[in-house]
Amino acid sequence: MDHPHAHVVRHHQEIPAYAGNTYRYDYLDGNVFIIHFFDATHRHDEGIAGQHKGYKGYYAFNYVEIAPCVYFMYWLEEVYTVSQVLDLNRMAVYTHYTYDQDGERQSFFHCGPVTRLYPKPHHY
Repeated sequence: MDHPHAHVVRHHQEIPAYAGNTYRYDYLDGNVFIIHFFDATHRHDEGIAGQHKGYKGYYAFNYVEIAPCVYFMYWLEEVYTVSQVLDLNRMAVYTHYTYDQDGERQSFFHCGPVTRLYPKPHHY
């Protein structure tokens, strides 16, 4: 049930535009990831540059299509709680992480351009 004061527009299509595709996220902080979306709610992330180079993870995630081809995604990783907006109209990604460090909650935000990769790599 929606909150009565929420003004969230929800658009839904049967299969999200990102499903089955692979993208490169070039975050402005130097981190670069290859993201393969197996379907609407499963993804594989691989860090290929920056602080997270060599990182690999498989995640189940939830999403809401907040506008046509604009997706709010969220999931839990081993260390991080992640919220992400993937805007396929502007080919941009906005990601917010929270985590615990020395008993205190920390967070950081990063963003950058997105590139769809051709052909779709399937070596995972």
